[in-house]
Amino acid sequence: MPLALTIFLSAFLLFVVQLILAKFILPWFGGAPAVWTTCMLFFQTVLLLGYAYAHLSGTRWSPARQAQRHLGLLVGSILVLGLAWWKWGLPVLPPDSWKPENPGQPIRQILKLLVVSVGLPFFLLSATSPLLQRWFSLKADGTKPYRLYALSNAGSMLGLLVYPFVIEPLTRVSTQATAWGLTYFIFAIACGACALKVPRIVAPGFERPPAASLEGAAPAWPTVVLWVILTAITSSMFLSVTNTLCQDVAVVPLLWVLPLAVYLLSFILCFESDRWYHRGGFVIATALATLVVLGTGSRHLSSNLATTILLHGLFLFLFCTTCHGELVRMKPGPRHLTFFYLMVALGGVIGSVFVGLIAPVVFKGFWEFHLTLATGWLVLAVVFARDLGSFLHRGDRWQFAGMVLLITYAVLDFLLPFTPLRHVDLYWKNLLVITFVSAVVVTVLAVARLWRRPLAQSKYWPRLLVAGLVFFSASAAWQQIRRTPAATVDAQRNFYGVVRVVRNQVRVSGRELPLLQLTHGRVNHGIQIQDEVWRRRPVGYYSTNSGIELAFRVHPRREASLPTNIGVLGLGVGTLAAFAREGDTVRFYEINPAVSAYCAGPEPVFTYLRDCSGRAEVVLGDARLSLERELRNNQPAQFDILVMDAFSGDSVPVHLLTTEAFEIYLRHLRDEDGIIAVNISNQYLDLRDLMFSLARHFDLQAVVIASRGSPPDGTSSRWCLLTKNKNFVQKEVIQSARENYQIRREIVWTDDFSNLFQLVP
Repeated sequence: MPLALTIFLSAFLLFVVQLILAKFILPWFGGAPAVWTTCMLFFQTVLLLGYAYAHLSGTRWSPARQAQRHLGLLVGSILVLGLAWWKWGLPVLPPDSWKPENPGQPIRQILKLLVVSVGLPFFLLSATSPLLQRWFSLKADGTKPYRLYALSNAGSMLGLLVYPFVIEPLTRVSTQATAWGLTYFIFAIACGACALKVPRIVAPGFERPPAASLEGAAPAWPTVVLWVILTAITSSMFLSVTNTLCQDVAVVPLLWVLPLAVYLLSFILCFESDRWYHRGGFVIATALATLVVLGTGSRHLSSNLATTILLHGLFLFLFCTTCHGELVRMKPGPRHLTFFYLMVALGGVIGSVFVGLIAPVVFKGFWEFHLTLATGWLVLAVVFARDLGSFLHRGDRWQFAGMVLLITYAVLDFLLPFTPLRHVDLYWKNLLVITFVSAVVVTVLAVARLWRRPLAQSKYWPRLLVAGLVFFSASAAWQQIRRTPAATVDAQRNFYGVVRVVRNQVRVSGRELPLLQLTHGRVNHGIQIQDEVWRRRPVGYYSTNSGIELAFRVHPRREASLPTNIGVLGLGVGTLAAFAREGDTVRFYEINPAVSAYCAGPEPVFTYLRDCSGRAEVVLGDARLSLERELRNNQPAQFDILVMDAFSGDSVPVHLLTTEAFEIYLRHLRDEDGIIAVNISNQYLDLRDLMFSLARHFDLQAVVIASRGSPPDGTSSRWCLLTKNKNFVQKEVIQSARENYQIRREIVWTDDFSNLFQLVP
């Protein structure tokens, strides 16, 4: 029992510290989704090192020697943690002096920070489960240890679920770190106690056991390669799904936790018992989920937040359980337990490296999801083919049904867009639903007619099904890669995401004028009409009668023809520079060097900054950190209008919407006439309650102005304007444009707590 509790506690601490640290450093690196991906790369790499240590110590040292050396490392980790606690004031959380001064090489900075803050304790926590399972397998009663792996994953799952729903909302990050440090000391004592008991629990004669006393032959290398590939695929898939959710919604622990929890749940179920994974059923279910996910992605169908998370979560669970179920079918005996875990950890690292390091450098789009899916089905086909008892060799009626469904869906998916149904816009009648329901009906009719005939049980149907899934997912991957339109002028991907410059046209007064558009993921981040008259006009979210345009139009300093200082969090294409008049200063804060390169310099793609009537400047780095640094240097910017437009995709920059962030903004305003303008346009979330709650917290006046926009220059937008100036809010032009909105509930976010689901409409 103490050994089991130690394994459970180590897994709990292992995953809680990941969330604590990732949440703590997220604002330091612009709230980018890649912060979590980079953290996962570090944690999975250290996990691999921990498993390697457990494997090598188990094969080269006697149990007594293992216990002695592990005790020494535990003592060392306590000393290291205690030293950090004494020097930093908190365990594992570095002080503010570690904040990055520039946005260059964020991956290297994050990895360095994590190594120093939690490297050794995390290494020992990683090694605990395989090492103690190894000791457990040497008991004289011959008990098999694999169920302890499920117990370890259960501890991880508890840590993941408790953090966003209990720990994060109820405690400050500093309190979390302190509690974690104290609990680690308890763990170290418990683990040390287990090590001291090793000589008493090891079966007599273990020091030189006969080969027959240990279960299992050495695994063949093709099997070992499949272990690694299967775990690399699931690791890559869960990180790709996490990136997708964070890119389109928000970078918050909840959206880190859910995919990781689903990923771990598949591990728990597959390793706990063979009864959870049924190959035939999961292959059919995963095939259906594959069709739905690829169908929604190919048509860019938007849905509410809950549906988006549910759809991706269900697919991820089915896909990972299928891969992990096949992995468990190939697991070795306890003799090779630590080697098996080592290969599993190696696969996890390979998946993290692919998503976290290779994809941002090699790819110009988010292609890793589709490539991982295609590779996954190809590898599963190999696994099924190697197993002579699989449905590929004996036939299966359910696989016949799945094959009919796949073919019917593919044919209808190709044909229906050419029918009058393409004009139907109602959600429940959209082409995806029609295609899927029609395919199911055709499949039921065909299967009902052929179910009891020998033809339905031919071994060729499952082969066609798996081959069709490989082809379908590979085609989707190729389509995703080729989706970059010919009109793309340039595309760049880095730590902060994918940005593209796209060439298009717009009709103005009967003429077709060229325009350039900057997109981040699937979201428009600004346009500029390439015409001598239009290229200096603010368009898109900033057009006439938009919230931000009204803020400039009736600001007291503008009405008095006085110079205006403008601050902008998020550069976009630099459109807000068009509002600057002679004598004005507009300062943009931009974290993404790729975006800055398109707008600044001697030959910019977008020329708003170059054509600015006032003085335009760009500060490269996270906006909040830059503003904090200016205050520390006693250099408040004295802004008259501070604009927050730093959204990446539809992702909400949580660290820019907390009370601590607004305290910084208010200190940078010139006087009580200052305006904070926040672009709250978002397809998933409604930020109005948050804005009005912040206004109440700081005794500000708040108005929300929604503009539908109209071609050629307008885009529908929603802005919230906050100010201490009551006269500004009472002006007729503001009153006539404001939304008549009543706050529903009080929502105040802090750096220690933010609840994304509070914003779900």
